[in-house]
Amino acid sequence: MPDAPIKDQLTSDHAELYDTLVARRYFAKFDRISGHLGRVAAELEAEGRLSRTEARLLGGYLRAVAATFRALSHKYLMTGRDGAARLTIDRHESGFPVAQELMTMAVDAQQAARHLGGMPSETELKDRMVRQIVGDLTLPTALQFALSQRYYYEALAAGGIFWARNDPDAQWLSNRGARRQYLVHWAVWDAQVNLPVVYLMDLEDSGRKPLPTDEYRWPQVQAALMAQAIGGLKLLTIATGFDKDFADLHPVRLRRVILGPMYSASFTLQSGPISQVLEGAKAAGRTGRWSGRSRT
Repeated sequence: MPDAPIKDQLTSDHAELYDTLVARRYFAKFDRISGHLGRVAAELEAEGRLSRTEARLLGGYLRAVAATFRALSHKYLMTGRDGAARLTIDRHESGFPVAQELMTMAVDAQQAARHLGGMPSETELKDRMVRQIVGDLTLPTALQFALSQRYYYEALAAGGIFWARNDPDAQWLSNRGARRQYLVHWAVWDAQVNLPVVYLMDLEDSGRKPLPTDEYRWPQVQAALMAQAIGGLKLLTIATGFDKDFADLHPVRLRRVILGPMYSASFTLQSGPISQVLEGAKAAGRTGRWSGRSRT
């Protein structure tokens, strides 16, 4: 019997995962994919498309995406039971949660300590579960939900999450004469395509102070780059505007790396040749695939 995991499949590009088993199958699928993510950056490095530094930074973003999914898997562990919230995903091409999910996570993270302070401990919740099962002979659904939310807030408090906005950071590379060379990197969850996107910019700095410690230029650079982190903008447009705005900063190369999409015959709708590939993979018992794209 074919899967029917997504509600309102024919009416919207966005869909809710409305059933407990469906939601867990979705997160289990991504967990299997994320187990191979470390190879992605390594393969790009081996092909000469990334330097060792770039591969290390990209690997960090990939791990952050995996951490985001783990946190969301706790939040939506009880999907479909007793009115628990449902995860909304972009089923057209992307396969990832919609950007609003990431924005909500950022708000939740700011209040994680307060929520954890008002919750029973993991040990206490599990003890209550045992007593309810043995004493009342009923399923401790409410306690299971409480524990899942505790795990969610603990994951947010632990950090290492890929947020909707991941502000620029600068990695010093070397000095070339009077100019310092940096690799500046930043990332966003692009709402237009519902995918995590990483930007890598090689630039030279001829300013008097090193860019990351320049209290005047660095905040301006960070704000300018985040304002331009829009998938619809051409990389040439971003680099040209940056070069014009900062006289002593000289972009050499700018790349945009799209971490996705996640293809799945059960959860996404694809058009063109990829749909035939997915059907063939499904017949062979393989229904998930990860795709990464890079633009220079």
